[in-house]
Amino acid sequence: MEQAFSSIAFFYYTFSELFLAKYYYYLNQVVQNLLESDYGEHATKILKHIEEKKIQEELELVDSSLLLERHYRDLDLNQLSLSYEHMGYRLEENYEPDHLGIELRLLSLLCTEEDLTRAYINQYRFIHNRLGWLRELEEGLRKAGFIALGDCISFLRSFMKDHKAYLMQELRIKLEED
Repeated sequence: MEQAFSSIAFFYYTFSELFLAKYYYYLNQVVQNLLESDYGEHATKILKHIEEKKIQEELELVDSSLLLERHYRDLDLNQLSLSYEHMGYRLEENYEPDHLGIELRLLSLLCTEEDLTRAYINQYRFIHNRLGWLRELEEGLRKAGFIALGDCISFLRSFMKDHKAYLMQELRIKLEED
């Protein structure tokens, strides 16, 4: 189980690096490893975008405000920063608390918690409460002509949907055991 969550943590970290540092080396590795999985269609699209340098081009062109949650819905940034601190995450200087990359980095860290029940609950809550705006982000990116980045978000959304369902199933099992 620990290996599975470290792989999931790396998956989210990979996407956080893509959107924060415009670093896609790990993305190439992750999607290569997922070609033969249920995510093979997504992985194939992403690899094609990497080979054609579309992701790199779009990352250079995208207005970073498109990657901020506040662009899609109202939120209190101070409250968001406080909730991160409450979870033990200190926001790095010069980063916005509602930036997609920051949210994915925090989700990655939540996947490494040692207490499994707590990890499941925190991951589920975070995906449910913090990342519901990804549909709007995907639509916004596609509307602005950023097809490769839209495909990255589509991949993330698909993965998160399955991850969230898995977490709910595990939490139900734990409740039945207790």
